[in-house]
Amino acid sequence: MHLSRSFLLINLFFLLAGGLISYQFIHYAKDIQHSREQLAATLHFEKRLLDFEEWFEGEGWQKKREIVAGHKAALKAPQQRALQWSLGFVALAGLYLFLGFREQRRRDDPRIGSATIIITAIICLMNGILAPMLEIAAFQEDLSIPIRVKTGFLSMKIDYTQTFPGEMYFYYQSKSVVELIGLLFRQNNFVVGIAILLFSVLIPLGKNGISLAGLIRNRLPESRAWRWLLLRSGKWSMADVFVVALFLGFLAFQNMQTGIQTESHLLIGFYFFLAYVLLAIWASVRVDRNMIMGKRDDEETQ
Repeated sequence: MHLSRSFLLINLFFLLAGGLISYQFIHYAKDIQHSREQLAATLHFEKRLLDFEEWFEGEGWQKKREIVAGHKAALKAPQQRALQWSLGFVALAGLYLFLGFREQRRRDDPRIGSATIIITAIICLMNGILAPMLEIAAFQEDLSIPIRVKTGFLSMKIDYTQTFPGEMYFYYQSKSVVELIGLLFRQNNFVVGIAILLFSVLIPLGKNGISLAGLIRNRLPESRAWRWLLLRSGKWSMADVFVVALFLGFLAFQNMQTGIQTESHLLIGFYFFLAYVLLAIWASVRVDRNMIMGKRDDEETQ
């Protein structure tokens, strides 16, 4: 596969600019994650229920409300920045794919378009596993705890119902794939952690890397192991299954009937992971076709 010097520079620019943009929006996505975790920690049910001032004085909630307002205000800037940088990456990737297919038409070499798709897919995969993917929370707004006491003296009934205004969080989690794998290893859940690492990260990266090398060399790898990874590993890659599982988990948690409010949000990492899956499927179809065409060309030359 022969590329013009200008297109080689375009590839280099895309890798550098794409890496820089990815670093920026992942950085802001982490800031959002950190601010939300601080917000949930401030409103955690243990802290609020054990706060004497919230039970018997009005100042307890007033202090927390100011802290909560600060956390919510701190979310606005990184949310805007993360959106801007992610849209910038989408625009850059779209331009790169356009230039790749233009180079393909100019040189009449379909491998160029396939290589362009694979490079874009690899960067989307890295963004997908590093950025937070799913956010889930369980909370209750304006929680009321009824305390009714009936005294023996004069049969008096005392009703002291305490209402905790605002949100009270019982559970909050926001994780990226890398953080999830690290959490599983820390909890000694090695089987699941290794399975996610191997089938959703390492095998997809290896398959795309070998596909890219095969396109450049215009032939299948000679090693049986590499050839298996290129041609058969698609059955073992669980990236698409992982995306579907995340989406089903999102829907299930969104519709839980637990007596408290639950919510879940698909975050930016999920969409990049989904983009990787779609690009990888597209690239796989094209690579198989390119390899067949390359094999026929070799047979004709012989």
